[in-house]
Amino acid sequence: MKQILVFLMCAVLPLFAIDATIEIIKGVGSNLNIAVESKDAVRSDLDQKVGKMIEADLKVAGFYNVVQPPQGASPSEPYTSAVYVNSNLHQLVRYSVYNDNKEVGIDAQVYDIRGKRQLWSQKYKVPSEDRYVFLAHYLVRDLSHKMGVNMEWIARNVLLSRQVGQKSTEIMIADYSLTYRLAVVKGGFNVFPKWANADQSAYYYTQYQGKPTLYRVERYTGKKTKIIESEGMLVCSDVSKDGNKLLLTMAPDDQPDIYEYDVRSRKLTQLTNNRGIDVNGRYIDGENAFVFVSDRHGYPEIFYAKIGDPNSAIQFIFKGRNNSYIATWKDYAVFVSRDTDSEFAENTFNLYLVSTKSDYIRQLTTTGKNNFPRFSTSGDTILHTKEIRRGKESALAIIRLPYNKSFLFPLSGSIQAIDW
Repeated sequence: MKQILVFLMCAVLPLFAIDATIEIIKGVGSNLNIAVESKDAVRSDLDQKVGKMIEADLKVAGFYNVVQPPQGASPSEPYTSAVYVNSNLHQLVRYSVYNDNKEVGIDAQVYDIRGKRQLWSQKYKVPSEDRYVFLAHYLVRDLSHKMGVNMEWIARNVLLSRQVGQKSTEIMIADYSLTYRLAVVKGGFNVFPKWANADQSAYYYTQYQGKPTLYRVERYTGKKTKIIESEGMLVCSDVSKDGNKLLLTMAPDDQPDIYEYDVRSRKLTQLTNNRGIDVNGRYIDGENAFVFVSDRHGYPEIFYAKIGDPNSAIQFIFKGRNNSYIATWKDYAVFVSRDTDSEFAENTFNLYLVSTKSDYIRQLTTTGKNNFPRFSTSGDTILHTKEIRRGKESALAIIRLPYNKSFLFPLSGSIQAIDW
């Protein structure tokens, strides 16, 4: 069983490259120069942190060049004055931080310098200061939407499990940059977290204590419900769009296979029945089919099958002989492939993008150990993990597909799995 877990949790990571062969979204054109200014004469620590986060989010957006305000600029100066209009600025963000009892908020305006007009104005609040990063995330999400780019993902929460000791993990909720982190499950071996619904109000995870057991936790109340248990192993690898069905990997007889669990009827249906190891099932093509990892050819490869037809399974990826993990979005899939085979050196695991509508395979990373890829809700961004120092330091990595840009956010300890 240890070998099965190693096979399932196989590491992999870094970041780079993509061309326009597979077009997921259209960009907004040439990069825009944008500056960020605080309206407060005396800047608090929180004010400065919010400003830095706004700048960081604008960089991650991919279509902005973040620059400093022009010389002589001042928040008391009209944005239509010559100091701004005669500069290289296209847009200007001005904000102020305020407190409302325990809540923290910002009042923000964005100006079109060349057009001499206000683009947009909004106020945002978060319930506590430790969540201040979401003030920036909300602002940049909405500004990007105004520019015609879907960046809903930037304000979503990341669910991750991190190893904190021998046979000890904790499950955390974080923002994509790992600036905000909250441990929600501690103590014991708690692994494979998975959001239960689109609004991220509940999540699943597996607890290894006696029999592997899948639990559902309501995020805002902490209510914990036992879903199912199994001998051997138990992983929830995917949830249907409506939240009513789960794809599980189970090994009740030491033989890992893919199962579908109906949340409402509690009916469990076996989807694969092969003498090999079948793990990591993911819905694809309108949830009429699924892809999964199997060693039925003697080494881990990616297969495709129709729901309800176990005999329809065919090999989906023909790249190398070690493809250990896959994630999906509509008819697209991103998978992990081990690209080196060395007994004495660290092996390289890279990410590749494919589609059920094309034979083309696009390499997304080039070096290091990249693993656990996840698509954004808009499909144009991929979040994944990267190993920095084995067992000691990992990172979350963002790949912005339309803009050929990638970003890295380190975290102490080994990241075991993520969901977005």
